[in-house]
This record gives sequence, structure tokens and C-alpha cells, in this order.
Amino acid sequence: MSLKQSQFEVERLATEAEKLGVEINRALYRELTFDLNNGKPRAFVRGEEITAENTLGIWFRVAGTISGKYTEGRNLLIQILEGQTHGSAHTVFCANHEGYLKWSRMGKISQHGVFLKNDIPVVPTKIFYTKEQILGTNPSALRAPSSSMADLRLDRAGSARDDFYGLGWPVIAKHEKGYQGKSVKKFDNFEELEKFVRKINEKNVGMFLWQKYLPTRWDIRVIVLDGKAIGGMKRSAVGDEFRSNFSLGGAVEKWELSEDDKRLAEKVAKVCGLDYCGVDIMKGPNPNKEEDYDSFILEVNRQCQFQGFEKSTGINVARKVVEMFLRRF
Repeated sequence: MSLKQSQFEVERLATEAEKLGVEINRALYRELTFDLNNGKPRAFVRGEEITAENTLGIWFRVAGTISGKYTEGRNLLIQILEGQTHGSAHTVFCANHEGYLKWSRMGKISQHGVFLKNDIPVVPTKIFYTKEQILGTNPSALRAPSSSMADLRLDRAGSARDDFYGLGWPVIAKHEKGYQGKSVKKFDNFEELEKFVRKINEKNVGMFLWQKYLPTRWDIRVIVLDGKAIGGMKRSAVGDEFRSNFSLGGAVEKWELSEDDKRLAEKVAKVCGLDYCGVDIMKGPNPNKEEDYDSFILEVNRQCQFQGFEKSTGINVARKVVEMFLRRF
């Protein structure tokens, strides 16, 4: 990540590592180079080879570029270092290595596939690939042989306008590569949604998730580290803002996790192959139990920031991250 985006987390890790006698070396992805030879591939940072003798482990931050060159470099580094050993006691531990190698980019759409495959509850969601599908002017997805094509268009347009294909109003749109809630939008009616859809570049339509709006106005961020949920933070939307993200001004407070939500967050981390992650749980009204809520997984963030989490819970996340590496030594 840029210096500004990751400054808090990196400084906190450096502070806690120093207390434990561990040296932190912050490097940017562009400072990596590789020497790929049969039998002995090597990786370097600022010209110094990364080996099991000089490196305890690596904690990655976001490697996002349009080209994807840094995600490829990150995964190449993991593959090279997985074969490194120093004696018999230590390999270079790359946090989240299993998840990174499975998914170079783990966007919101691919996450939903993983969640559904593993019986992890998600918010009801639609994905479309053309504007016609969204707005109800394309009948191709319907299966009603007895109706005329004109009737199909009317039925589909009515479904889009009346209750947006069963999701109801309002409806939420998210870009699959969005972060910190910046791409999340809420539409109260078909006219608002249509105006937004008309402005989307057709080739980008398939990058959006369309989801049922849950009126709770708060969610829970759970940090899972080394397979265990270490705590929970409640994030609440403030004022007219419907998004609860801390980075957007959401109020944060400590949340006592239920055993069910602990197990759910830990399951998400496990099936995604993540040693460190933030799991976002949204609560929706339970139709069968008054004053009760069901839990839905919004997403998992494998490089989650933790400034608001430390502030609200009092949990020293940075120290726990360093301790995770020390346990591998």
C-alpha cells in the first residue's frame, strides 16, 4: 500500500516488534527483483537476497495495480520462499500464503462463490452483465415458453421496477473491487438506479453486485489471527450516512462476539486460507424470531486495517501479528 494508506499499521508493527526484539524492514513491491534459475530461484529486496537466514517472515499489504504485476510478484515471492529452510527449525513464513496462491485477487464476486460453496450465509445478491438485464429490457434470462416476447419484456421490466427481482427497495450496489465502502451505493427506487446504470460503461456492468438492503445500519468487524477470532468491533453508520465504515466516519465500539459468530468468522478464514484477516458480519432481522438477528458475511479482507479496531476494543493487534510470526520460529 502507499505510505499514507498503511502508515498506522506499519508503525504499530514496528513499535511492537521492537519491544519483542524483532526488526521490521518495510519494503515496497517495486523494490523487489527476482533471479529465476533452475534449481535455485532467488528473490531480492533493494538488492539483498531474502533467505531463511535473514528473514523471519513476511506480512503483505495491498498489492493493487491495474496491471496486476505486484500481485504476480507477491505470489512468485511466496512460491520461492516456501522452499527456503534454515536448518530444520525455520522456513520463511509468508502470512496468508495459502489464500494468496489460491486467489491472486480475491474480489467480492469470487468471495461469494467460496462462501456459498462452503455454506457460509451471504446477503441475497444479483449479478448482471448487461444494462438490459438490470433494467428489465432483455428477456433472455426468462423461461416462459407460453408467453410472447413482448409479454416477457413487460414482465421483466415490471420485476425490475417493482421490487428489483425480489431484492426489494432500497437496493445496494457494490463494485467488486471496492474498498473502505467507497464504491457502495444505495438506491431507494428504480428511477435512481436507472440513472446510475445508464452512466456505467457497458463493459464494467459485470463488476457490480446488487444486494438486498438490510436496515440494521451497523455491522461487525472480526479480526481472525492464526485461526482464532481475537475480538469484535461494532461499526455504526452516523447521521444520514448509511455506510458504517470507520474510514467514512462510522462510530466504533467493542462488541462481545457470540460463539456462533466466532465460529462463523473462523470458518471464513479457514476456507479462504488466511492466517490474518478481517471478517465483516452484517446482521439482518430474523423473520422467525422477533428482536433477533441472522448473521450474513459481507466480505473478508485479507489485508485489513486495524486502527479503529485497536481503538474500540483495546486489543493490541500489532503485537499479536508479531507473535504469530514468532510462533513459527
